[in-house]
Amino acid sequence: MFRVAVLVANKSEEMEVIIPIDIWRRAGIIVNTISIEKNKNVVLNSGLKISCDSVLSAENLTKYHALYLPGGAGCDRFNEKLTPKLVAFYKKNVSKLDFTFMSACAATKCFYEWGLPADIKVTCYPGIQTGKFVSQYVNKTVSISKNFITTQGPGTIIEFSFEVVKKFVSPAIAKKVKTQMLIK
Repeated sequence: MFRVAVLVANKSEEMEVIIPIDIWRRAGIIVNTISIEKNKNVVLNSGLKISCDSVLSAENLTKYHALYLPGGAGCDRFNEKLTPKLVAFYKKNVSKLDFTFMSACAATKCFYEWGLPADIKVTCYPGIQTGKFVSQYVNKTVSISKNFITTQGPGTIIEFSFEVVKKFVSPAIAKKVKTQMLIK
């Protein structure tokens, strides 16, 4: 079974946290929510409070097949100072094609800041791509480039979530879940 670690910070974007988790679990993906804060409780961007499955300090990220960073103001907390374990894991595994890195919206900039391989193309919230990052930006709702899957923002999160299901479960399961959810 495919396993995804969803890293959640205070001020993460609600839609970018909740929607992928819901769709992926409906499709049979094992999803664990991991708080990067000191405890499991996180307050999302509009004040919604959630309790994650675990905290980053207690997690072994090698047990997952993919890591997902939602956007929102909280993605600024995914950094060397506050999440050294996360950044170190990324740097150690970024070139391993059997591990997938996923992000939404502004969180894609984290991958660039941590060292995005030059041959990877990503998308993000329009306007976030600045400086040298522009050369790796593609203006698509969802970008799949080697072991990276990225999306632009809240309005593209459903499409992104189903692309993950198609790639790691099957197109048939993606279609079945879409039908059950009344998504055309």
